[in-house]
Amino acid sequence: MDDDVARGRSRLVEALDRDRRRLTRFVEARLSGWADAEDLLSDVVVRLLERGDLLGQVEDVTAYLYRALTNAIIDTFRKRRARPEVDAPDAWQSAVDERTADPETALAMAEQRDRLSSALARLPEPERAVWVAVEMHGRSFRELAQAWDEPIGTLLSRKSRAGKRLRVLLATNLIDPV
Repeated sequence: MDDDVARGRSRLVEALDRDRRRLTRFVEARLSGWADAEDLLSDVVVRLLERGDLLGQVEDVTAYLYRALTNAIIDTFRKRRARPEVDAPDAWQSAVDERTADPETALAMAEQRDRLSSALARLPEPERAVWVAVEMHGRSFRELAQAWDEPIGTLLSRKSRAGKRLRVLLATNLIDPV
């Protein structure tokens, strides 16, 4: 590895060690629930590490990180506008025809659907979108990564967090049906 590349990567690691909390808060303040700040910061850092040659030429790595994060935030808003809206209730309403079930089963199914709908509404939009697309629409992570221009790892972590939050919400009855 070239000295410039090693020096650039080393300076990036030092800046992250020193300013990670401030950088995360910077992203959180601008996204406010649109995306996970840690995911965005990690994506930016990985891209910068891949461009170690560029980092060797940067005078102020922290300022460069803030600029890269600002650009990533702008990209997130652009992607969000391009991403199709996911309407979760339609997916399961068409999948299960409650009219064919006996009245008690139909009522139980409707209550479960309402509880799930309420729980999904409490998730951050990026997590909800991935969970619904994979679990209800049967889309693959590879397909979503291409359509939404997101790394597969980011989608996997969002889906995992969504599943954990849904399990907690549904298990602890923290939600009321709408």
